[in-house]
Amino acid sequence: MHKHKKSLGQNFLVDKNIVNKILNRVLPVTSDCFLEIGPGEGALTFPLIDRISKLIVIEKDQTLSHKLSEMFSKNNNITVINHDVLKIDLNKYVKNQIRVIGNLPYNIATEIIFVLLDCKMKIYDIHVMLQKEMVDRISAPPGSKQYGRISVMVQANYNVKKLFDVSPNVFEPKPKVWSSYMRLIPKKKVFINNTHRENFKKIVTLAFISRRKMLKTSLKGNISLDKISHIIGDEKVRPEQLSHNQFIEIAKYV
Repeated sequence: MHKHKKSLGQNFLVDKNIVNKILNRVLPVTSDCFLEIGPGEGALTFPLIDRISKLIVIEKDQTLSHKLSEMFSKNNNITVINHDVLKIDLNKYVKNQIRVIGNLPYNIATEIIFVLLDCKMKIYDIHVMLQKEMVDRISAPPGSKQYGRISVMVQANYNVKKLFDVSPNVFEPKPKVWSSYMRLIPKKKVFINNTHRENFKKIVTLAFISRRKMLKTSLKGNISLDKISHIIGDEKVRPEQLSHNQFIEIAKYV
């Protein structure tokens, strides 16, 4: 077995029941093209390769990447890329209607989700394993304890669905936390233009710097409350009370 590298957040999925549970939710078909991020020792790669037309895997660990290349040397429908997914230009490899799957390193999982936005027009759906706490935050509704900046940012760009929780016992080595498997479906047309998108990011970041402050205090000097009163209603509203759609609307008035 591969010697795990803590610096890369390596916890490999070793339970075939969970692998089957994942595949039953993903439902790959023969015509599918998949991008797998962090394949590790190939727990998902092996069952996927014979079910789909093309598989691209990105593995940062050079030793694992080389091992995967050797294991699948006779398969002509797989491309193994030894690279950091946060530093690669995915558009070079991602064609239209690709599906993304992966057991993401928890320390960079949300960064990966945002990197995938750069090619979301080509992505059909995303199925990924993350730390349970992070999935609960991403999928949290407005007004809940977990709802925050990451909830707004992800929900604005993706339709989010938590699929099931996963025990630490199905990994090697066992992580100290529970995991969750989730589905993200990219929303294709969210912002009017790049300026609208950048203003949205700015507004959401400012709003949640101090989540207990009223929105009018957090956004003071950046937007006129008169212009957005029809969106927020009560001027004493706090950021965690607003939906992602409300933030999208507010960003139009910056």
